[in-house]
Amino acid sequence: MSDHEDVELNLLYETPAHRAPIQTTTPKPSENLSHGKPSNSVNDLADAVSLFKTVIDSQFASLSEKLLSEQKASAKSLTKKIKDSKASRIQGEGNRIQFSFNEEIIDDLDNLCTVLSDSSATTIINEIKEKLLKRNKLIRIADGSPAGWRTVREYEQNDYAEDSDDDKKIRSAESRAMRQKFRGRGRGTPYSRPVSAAAGSQAQLPTSGFGGSSYNQPFRSFGGSRRTPQPSDVCHRCFKTGHWKSRCPLNYSQPSSGFSATNATGGQ
Repeated sequence: MSDHEDVELNLLYETPAHRAPIQTTTPKPSENLSHGKPSNSVNDLADAVSLFKTVIDSQFASLSEKLLSEQKASAKSLTKKIKDSKASRIQGEGNRIQFSFNEEIIDDLDNLCTVLSDSSATTIINEIKEKLLKRNKLIRIADGSPAGWRTVREYEQNDYAEDSDDDKKIRSAESRAMRQKFRGRGRGTPYSRPVSAAAGSQAQLPTSGFGGSSYNQPFRSFGGSRRTPQPSDVCHRCFKTGHWKSRCPLNYSQPSSGFSATNATGGQ
């Protein structure tokens, strides 16, 4: 038997325990990768995703801010139209001016509330707003009521509250104010207006305190009796004292003898 045959026989009869273990080597991942290039690619991809996310977040925040700003502007414009409509229905000019001014102050207080974060300051601002809102309501009540601010005074005597009975309280206050407004006036007597007299008639002349008619004659006494010229009375014709113009001697003297008659009667 040849040596080659002996080797084959030994392999056939050799048990697995006598066999030498077969060494197998698994290549490491680092051995198949060339110079770490895949690791850099992963980092670049992560950076790209992070940058894309940042851009998306920034665009979304900008869009949200723009939409919020437009919404606020639209709400502010609508609120202004409503307030202008309320102010336009107020008839009194002074009431309308006061109402519009109060509404502007309320808007400023709303803007101040959005800026401040202090709770105590916000509480004070809300109290001021409540006062202005109450004042504007009273202005509208006074302007729409025939009794004016009398209705407001009657209304404020009751407990002030916004409820379903508020309209009833306003109507009740207005009724009380109207009764007070017309209380004591009484009903007018029909046909009590005197008929006007014709111009220049005796009825238009003033009457004296004692029932006699006064014709505005000079130096007429209240009792209607005539008064005589006094030494201190001055004549408006000759400007001498002691008589009146109606009894002036110049009225009866001749033109030729006017001066002599005047001299003759100068001491009267």
